[in-house]
Amino acid sequence: MNQLRKYIKKFIPVLIIILFVGLILSRVFSPERQQRVEVTATASEAADHQGKYAEVCGEAISVQTIKQIGGEPTFINFEEEYPNQHFTGVIWGDDRSAWQSSPEDLYTNRQICVEGFIQMHEGTPQIRISSPEQVRFQN
Repeated sequence: MNQLRKYIKKFIPVLIIILFVGLILSRVFSPERQQRVEVTATASEAADHQGKYAEVCGEAISVQTIKQIGGEPTFINFEEEYPNQHFTGVIWGDDRSAWQSSPEDLYTNRQICVEGFIQMHEGTPQIRISSPEQVRFQN
């Protein structure tokens, strides 16, 4: 019994330290950790903010899934139709299961904001959208 008490006295502080470190690491390395939006921009201004974590807002003129392209991307074109769009939101086929309704039905001809890192693709700014939480409807 004395040996068990000695073991518990040594074990409990170690267990507390392990739990505390685990809690801290789970907050730091959480995959769902929210980024802080650095800038809010219109679709026309998005190219000026390449590399930043931003919220880009505008009218989703068209939403199209192209099954002939590897990865079956869904393109949300802002302000004008492809190839003259000012900005594009891209949902890859692997991510589409996160949506309960089709992005085409949800976003076409709607005022929306998309949150994420702005990257350039063939001269057009774009954000990869991997979850519906990255998109919000404007009032």
